[in-house]
Amino acid sequence: MVIQGDEAIASDIRKGHTMKTSIRQHLRFSLATAALAIALPASAAGGVDKASIEANYQAARSACQAMAVPADRTNCLRDAGAARAQALRTGPSSTSAEQLQRNALQRCQAHKSAEDQATCERMARGDGNTSGSVEGGGVIRELTTQVPAPMPPRQ
Repeated sequence: MVIQGDEAIASDIRKGHTMKTSIRQHLRFSLATAALAIALPASAAGGVDKASIEANYQAARSACQAMAVPADRTNCLRDAGAARAQALRTGPSSTSAEQLQRNALQRCQAHKSAEDQATCERMARGDGNTSGSVEGGGVIRELTTQVPAPMPPRQ
């Protein structure tokens, strides 16, 4: 007994259509769709100032090249390239200083105690000392708070 669907499959096999062909076609279609999805935002961002994005990238690249540690240099170059690609897709970041400040203060909400949140907020507003650099591996922020010594236990 031959079912109509089986007959169609047998016909496809005789014509050389196999599962591999179907998977390849699906893969090609998926790759083409992904390429289009990447290309459309880039082309839609026609108003993007590519010259300033390129200038920012070249400046970041120069700073990366000045790094002495090869691993740091590699990471820096990768990040600079990713930032350039993102800017070309979506346009340069236009985050204001006020928005950055609000974001920093909002991150302080992760601290559980009110004292830690208050200290974090003070540091986010610029209180304390800052040392180090991003190029050197990190910025260290330090805030010294004097706390009165606890009372000795009564004897």
